[in-house]
Amino acid sequence: MKKLLLVPLLMVMTIGMLSAAGGQDGASASDGPVTLDIWAVKAAELQVDTTSLGNWKAVEAATGVNINWSLISTQVKDEQFNLIMTSGKLPDVMAYYEGKKGFSSVNKFGTEGAFLPVEDLIAEHAPHLKAALLDDPIVRETITAADGHIYYIPMMSALNAARGWFVRYDWLEAVGMDAPTTTEELYDVLVAFKTQDPNGNGIADEVPMIFRRGGDDAFFNLGALTYAFDADPSWIVRNGKVIYGPSESQYIDYLNYIARLYKEGLIDQEVLTRAGNPRSDLFGRNMTGVIHDWFASTASLNDTLGDEIAGFDLRHIAPPLGTVDEPFTRIQMSKVRGDGGWSISHSNPDPVATIKMMDFLFSPEGNALMNFGVEGDTYVTEGGKPVYTEKITDNPDRGFHESLVTNGMQWKIGLQQDIEYEKQFANAIATAARIDYMDNYIIDEFPTLSFTEEEQMVINDKFSQIKLYTAEMTARALVGAISPADFEKTFAELDKMGLKEVTAIYQAAYDRKY
Repeated sequence: MKKLLLVPLLMVMTIGMLSAAGGQDGASASDGPVTLDIWAVKAAELQVDTTSLGNWKAVEAATGVNINWSLISTQVKDEQFNLIMTSGKLPDVMAYYEGKKGFSSVNKFGTEGAFLPVEDLIAEHAPHLKAALLDDPIVRETITAADGHIYYIPMMSALNAARGWFVRYDWLEAVGMDAPTTTEELYDVLVAFKTQDPNGNGIADEVPMIFRRGGDDAFFNLGALTYAFDADPSWIVRNGKVIYGPSESQYIDYLNYIARLYKEGLIDQEVLTRAGNPRSDLFGRNMTGVIHDWFASTASLNDTLGDEIAGFDLRHIAPPLGTVDEPFTRIQMSKVRGDGGWSISHSNPDPVATIKMMDFLFSPEGNALMNFGVEGDTYVTEGGKPVYTEKITDNPDRGFHESLVTNGMQWKIGLQQDIEYEKQFANAIATAARIDYMDNYIIDEFPTLSFTEEEQMVINDKFSQIKLYTAEMTARALVGAISPADFEKTFAELDKMGLKEVTAIYQAAYDRKY
């Protein structure tokens, strides 16, 4: 019942607050400094002293805005967000995202009046945001809700290369093989890794191919093999027609391949259940040779394990070819990240001052503060470029990313990540891999679509079940509980579960957009 009452309540509150704040026509409600209460999801599960951050003190000094932060753990962010939205008592700014759903709830509550549309505020008061968001048609399409308004300022990525394939080149040398380029060559390499003792300990303990985590993460990385067979683990567009990838016949080609690998022990037999971080564990014990994972953190194993494992050499390879003619992947980071951004609440005391503060973060000065911090403290300038100091790169108590976060940088808010940050975050092996994938293999991903509230309700109800069923049947085919050929029966079950209706909704949203 509370949910039903929320819409009219928020609309009434919004009208009153817009009147008090002068609406969005430019009148600031405050003559002096503005204090904003900001609720944000943590960028890392660490304690941060928000009262002593030099970069945010500089932001406050430059914009005349005082900020009171509430940083929320990712473990409770959804529960806390829902409680706040049910209460109707919102902080002035909310930096919330839903993981794979991105900003669907923010857009939903925005259409109901909880968050202010920001496109007019940006056009009138935020030139840097205008250039980055409104003047870029792809970005604008991505962040625009189904009602035509924009309800959040996103976190923007500097690079779109996210994950790729890696193989132990020292193991390839040990078994006398070249880097694989096809799925059959990959199979042969995995067999050699399993049978020829590349770690040289005289024990058949090698686990040829692993994935960093079980569950969804393992499926996501294992699903990278779908592209070798012109299949897709999720939605795909073919000649303007939206299709659910696992409902296509070529998905069975992918299942046949991974089932073969699993049956012969070439994929980690605990891929769906292994606890902890198998990447750190099994690479650290010199027991594995192939993985699909994040570029920067995977390539960093060369730094952390190079002194412990003689000759350790983990480098990227191209996506393997199966039935397709050219290697490709759709796995990437969108220019607009789905895991960071913030919105202006309906009760915000000064939307103009708020959007100007947000705009400052996209200026050259603000961008430096968000990516590199305070010059002389967390970075110095060398050759005209910012370079992190040892406070970030050699913190004895924190990793690189954690050091940035605890010093106020790379938070999950509306900001533009800098290419120089990306270069220093990743080592040379990761940088080479990213550039290779960006230049040669990454193709367009499925677009971000906006749905009406009614459409979203159907998706939440039916597609969530469809995804669960697809994952279950894919797992059963992987481990041999069903034959890949039996997966054809899944097609009929998906239709019974409402796939045609959900596909029609996705098609309508795609047609509206294009």
